[in-house]
Parts: sequence; structure tokens; C-alpha cells
Amino acid sequence: MFEHRGSSPGLYVPLQPSEGTASRTVDLRILPDGRVGLAAYTSLTSLVQNCGNGQPWGLVDEHGLAEIRESAEINVVLLDAALPLPDRRIGVASSTPGTYMTDPLR
Repeated sequence: MFEHRGSSPGLYVPLQPSEGTASRTVDLRILPDGRVGLAAYTSLTSLVQNCGNGQPWGLVDEHGLAEIRESAEINVVLLDAALPLPDRRIGVASSTPGTYMTDPLR
């Protein structure tokens, strides 16, 4: 279970960029110790600041996060983690990236 901060109904998760398909994949991180991590952000502002303004994203609730953790065998969720500068997706004119998810809350 996670605690909601602010007015967001869930957590913003980075998605891998993809062209021309309806399905998207969460953007996982392999940590230096070999664990698999999922970055999750408590606000869209935090996601943009820490991942870049070109980062695709999705909004998940508690149940969606649990499904992602189970299906991808994630060891740790990294809340509001800053990605290294070379890993950030920069380059979209807008300061707010778009989401590819059409129904983020179930």
C-alpha cells in the first residue's frame, strides 16, 4: 500500500517510448546490486524534473502498481528518484509529456 501525496490519485510511472502500438511497457531500471527497480513519482512535476520532459508516462493506482510489480518481478519501487542525466529523456517542446495510457485507474 502506498500513501497518496497531494491530489494525485496514484503514482506516475515512466514508460518506454514506442511508436505505433497501443501497448506500452514500464521503464525498469537494473540497480548496481542487480535488483530490478521501478521508478514511480508522486506528481507529474516530479516525473518531469527527474526523468525529463520527453518521458512518456502512465498513472497507476495501488492495484495497478501491485500488478506491475508481480508481472515484472520488481524488487524495489524508487519513489521520486532522480535518473542520471544521460538516462533522462529531454527534447519535447512542452514541459509536460503525454501519457499513452487511456484508462489508468481500474
